[in-house]
Amino acid sequence: MAIGTPLDAADGVMTAERPRTATRPLAVNDGAGMAAVFAAVTLMGIGSVVAKASDIEGPVLAFHRAWAAAALYVGLFLALGGRINLPSLRAAAPGGLFFGVQLALFFSAIQLTTVANATMLIALQPVAVLLFFSKRFNEAVTGRQLVLSAAAMVGVGLVVFGSTESPSWSPLGDLLALGALTMWTLYFVASKEARQRLGAFEYQGLSLLFSAAIMLPVAMLFSGTVDAGDGKWWWIVAMVAIPGTGHLAMNWAHPRVRLALISQMTLFSPVVSVALASIVLEGETVNFLQLLGMATVLAALAILVKER
Repeated sequence: MAIGTPLDAADGVMTAERPRTATRPLAVNDGAGMAAVFAAVTLMGIGSVVAKASDIEGPVLAFHRAWAAAALYVGLFLALGGRINLPSLRAAAPGGLFFGVQLALFFSAIQLTTVANATMLIALQPVAVLLFFSKRFNEAVTGRQLVLSAAAMVGVGLVVFGSTESPSWSPLGDLLALGALTMWTLYFVASKEARQRLGAFEYQGLSLLFSAAIMLPVAMLFSGTVDAGDGKWWWIVAMVAIPGTGHLAMNWAHPRVRLALISQMTLFSPVVSVALASIVLEGETVNFLQLLGMATVLAALAILVKER
């Protein structure tokens, strides 16, 4: 195999015949891709609750989540015959840097505020994707889709405002979640672009190298340590295994599913988080207004997916 031959960007298998190229066919929303996205958003939703339950400081958790996952996926990529080169690193760098900052902001937010607020605020991402990035990938957005997305955002708002009386609520946590929203949106777009050139394992591993690199100084600056604490290393393993697998499934699906639809399907993730948190975490109750909001999100999402 020639040096630098990537995992195939569409199928995630090794190929020497297909050269690296920046031009790929538009995603067509195939069944396998849709199933991968659904699995991804479910695992990410569970991951938010795991992060809250770990009680590890956000920057520290983000650093260990990044380096452990980087070691795993780079190892898999190399074991499958892949090679790391400068063009691959350049393609993976933007997504990795955005993702590292997003991890730190989101994990910090979820330790401060409610799971409902942190996850629902970051779920505003589809609005940014629809309004600012769909044309970038030649993906048409209809008025009906905008209305349905707006309805889903109303549902998100109901969940957020329904939790303001919770003892776990924090304005600072909500502000950090908004910062995570910005980074999450930029990571999403960067990943879509990178997957036009890199395979799933290749992009997942190389991007996380940059996430870990940027999180080391951040963790030392804001937490003063990278020590997760005695008996807490299993939480790192859980974060790599659960939401980490979700991100791999999402990156695998990018060439198969249009950006706008993937973004809209992420609205299911906070619903999973809120429902699970209400069961397993103390102080994470769900009231009628939040239930109404989650029902609105699910209804709008179901119609969007069916239409696409």
